[in-house]
Amino acid sequence: MLTIFVKLLKALNSEQSPNQLAIAISLSAILGLTPLLSLHNGVVIVIALWFRVNLSVLLVSYPLFAFIGFLLSPLFESIGLSILQAPSLLSLWESFFNTVVGRWSNFYYSGVMGSLIVSLIAAIVLFPVSKIAVTAYRKKWLTKIEQFKVTKMLKATKFWQLYSE
Repeated sequence: MLTIFVKLLKALNSEQSPNQLAIAISLSAILGLTPLLSLHNGVVIVIALWFRVNLSVLLVSYPLFAFIGFLLSPLFESIGLSILQAPSLLSLWESFFNTVVGRWSNFYYSGVMGSLIVSLIAAIVLFPVSKIAVTAYRKKWLTKIEQFKVTKMLKATKFWQLYSE
């Protein structure tokens, strides 16, 4: 548990741009809110590797979004069902599901479709929010946190040795 926290602190305090950390959080939202073994998650992992996002942040925030996705799965089911049963989109879904990619995508499952739509919206919202939060942490909170007595005490422990390695 401590090593995960250390990796998160290292990422926040690193020289990596806030954009890379925000993209990692946004992509972990897509990975966590949707079923893991889906075609679009393979695309998300390729995007994460292509843009060289911070994998520590991606892996640390994934379980949080997976837990949220588990709790919201009934909502995802209803959203996906309404999207798949929309009369104006039936011919689109029929032609898409007759392709190989359409069958591999699992979008014909209402849970996958609903969770993907919600996760894409969440990722779009999370990117600027995460970027602002990382920037604010680095500008305002980092110096304040270093001045706390608790932080000074932690610097004398094994935790700080893990962090500084």
